[in-house]
Amino acid sequence: MDSFDDIRPFYDSEIPEAMARVAEWPDLPQAIRFIYPDADIEETRRKIGSVQTIKQLQSTVMNDAIKRIVHATTEGLTCSGISRLRRGTPYLFVSNHRDITLDAFLLQHLLIERGFDTSYIVFGQNLLSAPVMYDLFRANKLVRMPRGGSPRAFYDSLHHLSDYINHLVREGRHSVWIAQKNGRSKDGVDTTAEAMLKMLCLGGGGDSLSTLVSLNLVPVSVSYEWDPCDAMKALELHRRSLGAYEKAPDEDFRSVVAGIIGEKGHVHLHIGVPLQPDEMAPGEGMDVCRHVAGLLDSRIQAGYHLMPSNYAAYSLLHGRQLPGRYTERTEAKLLQRVDDQPDPKVRRLMLEAYAAPVESKERLSAL
Repeated sequence: MDSFDDIRPFYDSEIPEAMARVAEWPDLPQAIRFIYPDADIEETRRKIGSVQTIKQLQSTVMNDAIKRIVHATTEGLTCSGISRLRRGTPYLFVSNHRDITLDAFLLQHLLIERGFDTSYIVFGQNLLSAPVMYDLFRANKLVRMPRGGSPRAFYDSLHHLSDYINHLVREGRHSVWIAQKNGRSKDGVDTTAEAMLKMLCLGGGGDSLSTLVSLNLVPVSVSYEWDPCDAMKALELHRRSLGAYEKAPDEDFRSVVAGIIGEKGHVHLHIGVPLQPDEMAPGEGMDVCRHVAGLLDSRIQAGYHLMPSNYAAYSLLHGRQLPGRYTERTEAKLLQRVDDQPDPKVRRLMLEAYAAPVESKERLSAL
């Protein structure tokens, strides 16, 4: 048994059987109709079922699906900074996290389109509850991040995950994507969890600084003009503030679907400047992970592409006019999304989430 069998993705030898299961998924025709509206369902089912390798799956079926999702649900996907990447160099992409699946899969699409190898993707194991998600995610280089359990068991699981990530990047020479913190940003604030960086250091086999340097950290910022899950996130935040929130069994799956099929407007993905060894060394008496988290925060927030919806929300919250930053149409659309929610506290949380990136930029400019 491979020492990472419990968290690793599928090997190529496991792909045919997994794709045969996906091809028999009862809801596959519905998914095909959305992603490939003009396709023959049975022919598409056979195409999926005939996939033999991860690269074949990602370069054909998945990449085509992402392109069609972008065409159907966005007003365009743009990117910047990808010229900073070098072929053959493994990176640990540390990304802000807004959408459960698309944040990582949009990066995979852009890497494929520019001739790079795709990265491994670290996702919470809660996303593997549905059988079809288990097969599709593991076939797309998903690495399972543990959640829950006793403190000792959870620590051991995190150490095991860290060993695997370090193995992939430092020995396997593979790139890896990981979110900057556990779970999506619900409030629009993109901050890096020091705990995530401390987890990465567990399996480094050396001091924290040398481990983080060896992982080639690259900040990634993904920006959506409209968040299909904006109301769901605000409602969750409100319920958590009341201490009465318990996630429904199918909630993650519904969020995945909403994020894929919902309107997103303009989407932008920015690859930031990779962190360099000299800047990662903290000052005397300062914690390495806290210092590196600050570096990632500044670059991820600086790389966020502000949208008209962000400016409109900021203007509505603060009563400040921002000429030329958004149109009356954008403001009306934002108000319509917000006013669909009956609770005024939820409505305000939605506005605050859209306005947060503008406030983050203001704080950066004041430094």
